[in-house]
Formats: sequence, C-alpha cells, structure tokens
Amino acid sequence: MLLAVGESWLEAPTLLPALITGLLTATAPFLILQPAFGAGLFASRTPRPGMARLHTLIMHLVFGLGLYGSAVVWAWLM
Repeated sequence: MLLAVGESWLEAPTLLPALITGLLTATAPFLILQPAFGAGLFASRTPRPGMARLHTLIMHLVFGLGLYGSAVVWAWLM
C-alpha cells in the first residue's frame, strides 16, 4: 500500500487507501484459499456463497480499518 500512496500517508493517514487495500486483499481468499479448501472460486461451492463472500469482504474491510488505526497511532507517536 505504501508503494501506491507513498510514505507520506504514514504522517497523515486517510481512511480510503486503507479500505481499498483491505478490499484488494480479499482477492487472495476468493482466488486461492477458498478453491484450495474445496469451496470453489469466490466460495461458489458453499451452501450460502453470498454469505461467505460477504463475510470475507467484511473481514478484509476490518483489516483495512486496522491498517488505518495503526497508521493513526503511528502518526500520533511520531
């Protein structure tokens, strides 16, 4: 993420790049992890694929919020 937005983001973090990073990281479970566990691409073989997709997206948005929160604390400490 820092390669895309620059290290200056750590000095004045904004929420949008962190959330976009969280959403982009959701591609790994959709395309690698879920098929490896037999759930198919984008959890298509699960009993409720829509819910599985939603849970994945929510968890990765929470990861993005964690990135933002960590950057805010980092900026405050520096």
